[in-house]
Amino acid sequence: MATTALEPLASESTGVKAVNTLNAKHFILAALTATLATAVVVTVVFIVLSPARIDFSVTYATSQHLPGNDEVKLILTVVANNTSQRARVEYQTLFVDVSNFSVGPLWTNYIRANVATALPLHQPTRNETYIHATLALVGGQLAKEFTGGMTSLFTVMVTTVAKFKVGFAPTRPYDIKVSCRPVNFFPKKGAGQSGLPPVKCSG
Repeated sequence: MATTALEPLASESTGVKAVNTLNAKHFILAALTATLATAVVVTVVFIVLSPARIDFSVTYATSQHLPGNDEVKLILTVVANNTSQRARVEYQTLFVDVSNFSVGPLWTNYIRANVATALPLHQPTRNETYIHATLALVGGQLAKEFTGGMTSLFTVMVTTVAKFKVGFAPTRPYDIKVSCRPVNFFPKKGAGQSGLPPVKCSG
């Protein structure tokens, strides 16, 4: 007995094609929506976790000459200004170095100062934090050579590793290095001197 194959009706075939086309459109629309949502989330996270702007400057610089032991002490204050309204800052390490402005390469000819500020240092939003440091040059010849007979201008270098926090979300650690120049630790009487605080720093 011969078997006759059943052919789908034209209306049924058209309906299947329409359903498949509709499903494909829904799939494409869902994929585009998911991609857009992911991009928005990534953008928001990037904006929230991006580091804040910190402006460094030397606001105080002077010296003390102690003739009893031929010691010259350099005294300075560095201000870190966190300008952000959202991000707090945690300074994990902080170094202040002083380099003779006129002798040798900037990052090789320097002496490390003693930072009095305790670490880690936590800084709130829209805050100026004062960092105090001193540098003792013991020995008449060393002090004379490094300070150029107490007439040289100097460069103050600030190096720190800092994290930024918005809410409970910290960023990765950032290496920050800036130099402040020229700084005058031996001001003379009279106007027109260079290197007098405040001295802005640049990275």
